[in-house]
Amino acid sequence: MLLKELILTFLAVLSVLLLITYGSEATKLLGRALDGRVPVNLVGQLLLLRLPDVLGMIMPLSVLIAVVLTFGRLYQDQEMVVLHSSGIAPSYFRKVLLRFLVPLALLSGLLLNYLEPLALQYERQALSQNETLSPVAALQAGKFNSLPNNKGVLYAKSISADGRLQDIWIKYQDGANDLLLMAPQGQFVRQQEQIVLRLQNGWRYQNLHYAVQDGVPSQSKPIEVQNFVLFEGLLPELSSAQTPLRDKDLFTWQLIGSDNLKQQALVQWRLNMPLGIIALGLIGFMLAKTGPRQGRFARMFAAILLFIAFNQAMVAGQKALEKGLWSAEIGLWPITGLFLLIGFGVFAWVQRKGQAWRLAKAKTRLSQHKERR
Repeated sequence: MLLKELILTFLAVLSVLLLITYGSEATKLLGRALDGRVPVNLVGQLLLLRLPDVLGMIMPLSVLIAVVLTFGRLYQDQEMVVLHSSGIAPSYFRKVLLRFLVPLALLSGLLLNYLEPLALQYERQALSQNETLSPVAALQAGKFNSLPNNKGVLYAKSISADGRLQDIWIKYQDGANDLLLMAPQGQFVRQQEQIVLRLQNGWRYQNLHYAVQDGVPSQSKPIEVQNFVLFEGLLPELSSAQTPLRDKDLFTWQLIGSDNLKQQALVQWRLNMPLGIIALGLIGFMLAKTGPRQGRFARMFAAILLFIAFNQAMVAGQKALEKGLWSAEIGLWPITGLFLLIGFGVFAWVQRKGQAWRLAKAKTRLSQHKERR
């Protein structure tokens, strides 16, 4: 029953947070698509590829809220009182909770260390494969579009989703290269990491600009007119070499042993966040304990503050590692270790032992005082 309640509550919370986070990601991607920085046909695919990253980000908070809500309801409905009076110790609930938390921690480790880098690599590959459409994505049909660095103008009556252009007119001028192209159809294609404009059954005019200067005909360069069946021209400004992989695009086993401080900090983040899920879940169990007159959401604010404290501590630790202010050998383990100790009730156990020791010491003093009297 406890596992069922935990899983259902976790899925409900995860769905809500996923919708909120995905709404923000979708807005950003649509904005980039409208600006022409991302092909429109890739928006859905890129959203799916962002799923591992988003899940790895919201899973710790989802686990914490799910645990607080589940056990908070049990305390609010007095079910925990009945279970305790039946002889079930709090340690039993921790065991059940660990059966829920450990698989989620393993799933989080899989997301952070493998699926997220894999998705980022697929995203990078998809953008690279559709890079031929990136010039087209920024173009508007039926308008005169400026080429990069103001080296010309391109007009196309219509532009299809796969990058095909109809009724094309291009004026390109770069130094001594003065070119005017007209063709009924064309397309951007990728050849050897370069973007090439391929035109069919059109006309090519060379040196029109130099033929007439200041309204006076000039004989410095003759006009060249050519009718072509196939024309391919390289536009260097639209060509881009393959960018190197970013740190977060690499798998964790590729980063281990690196001397780069940012890569070491990223490894520590990926290895410690799954343990953070276990720590936050156990602390959530402690926060869920409420009195009979307290509401079900009485400790929710404290739980959110706890998550913020944990997340900010991890972020600050990662920044310290990146700047060399904290030893990479120590890493982020003290932060997760501290929260794990709190979650397993070590400090509460020490406090109870201390109180028992002080009480026993007080009784001994009292008995000694009575004997002296």
